[in-house]
Amino acid sequence: MTKRNDLKINILSFVSLNFKDPASTRESGGGWLRFQKILEVANKSRVEYHLVSFRFFQPPIILGIVQTLTSMIKVLTQTCKIVKSTDINLLLCPIEDPWIVMFANFCSKITNRKLVVFLNSIPYFGLTNVPKFGNQDLKVSFKALLKIMRSSPESKARAPVSALFWYISFKVLRSPSTNVVCLNKVLADEFYELTQKRAVSIYPGNGIDFDAISRAKIGNKEFDAIYATGSLLPQKGIFDVIEIWNIVVANRPSARLAIAGRVDPGYLYLIKEIYCMINQLGLSDNITLICDPEKGLSQQELWQSMKQAKVFLYPSQKDVWPLVIGEALGCGLSVIAYELPGIRFAYGDCPDVYLIKVGSVENAAQRAINLLEGDLFQESSKKARQYAENHSWTNVADLEREAYLTIIH
Repeated sequence: MTKRNDLKINILSFVSLNFKDPASTRESGGGWLRFQKILEVANKSRVEYHLVSFRFFQPPIILGIVQTLTSMIKVLTQTCKIVKSTDINLLLCPIEDPWIVMFANFCSKITNRKLVVFLNSIPYFGLTNVPKFGNQDLKVSFKALLKIMRSSPESKARAPVSALFWYISFKVLRSPSTNVVCLNKVLADEFYELTQKRAVSIYPGNGIDFDAISRAKIGNKEFDAIYATGSLLPQKGIFDVIEIWNIVVANRPSARLAIAGRVDPGYLYLIKEIYCMINQLGLSDNITLICDPEKGLSQQELWQSMKQAKVFLYPSQKDVWPLVIGEALGCGLSVIAYELPGIRFAYGDCPDVYLIKVGSVENAAQRAINLLEGDLFQESSKKARQYAENHSWTNVADLEREAYLTIIH
């Protein structure tokens, strides 16, 4: 009989068609980046992933639905073919996207394979951009989802279909037949509060690609600080960081901040608001968007830019385990971030991550000033790198494999 530790797992995972393209609409988020890292080291952990691509069509709505259904039929055929030819143990959704969750559940019923959804954020309250989960009514209804969808910048005509998909996918997550794995215990606890359903959590849920970061080019310290995020959104701290820097500049008139990230297609109006706020505060000489906000930066470009800064600012109001903080530590930067439960759980043991009360731009600015004034950032650089070096993706992949083995057995 094969021992548990010797088992090799075959997982069929559903992905969006262009998920390896960082410039694509939804595939630049942390969940997809995390999955790419897992794939890089999977075989070392005796897990083989088989990928099937799923294409989503948005506008126009009627044609989009027809095209999406056509894509579903094509992928369903692919799925059944792979399951028949390979000893598939699990069907996996690497992120909680409602379209993928719904389709994977459908495939699970047909192929009689266990379904696993990996949660990177709180479903319903996470991806629908509700800022604070804890203050929300925990009752999930189609009516509540429809209200949220209609308030988004996307087409209101598409809102009923999107709300329906969200509502059905949430039912799938609550189903006893769906296995849920969470990025960390904080997320698992919040999922239980929302659904009264237990989920498997792993720790650490994310790694740091220290070797790759170390190979990134080291440049001169052109910036006093850098703020970077996958999506430039209010809840990710884009306007908070401008306020913080306004206070820093009042103390250090020549201080320079770099901003890196991209604005999702549905939120392009934010670009004008970002530049407008910078100009109104008279910070055009102190704040630089170092990339096209519609395209963002590649990972190598981001790491090179980080190495040109002294401090990393990350006043996000909504995060579970941000990869970007680990990358900043790998670049040798002290980190100033809001004290969210997920960030405290993930990085609270690192002495070079300074956690500030959510919304306290004054305290965040003062911490940045203190680090810059005494050149304390130089003392922190070595310690930050040492911390990053001890958090490998191979270890994360091993722990994720154990979670899947637990589900299989």
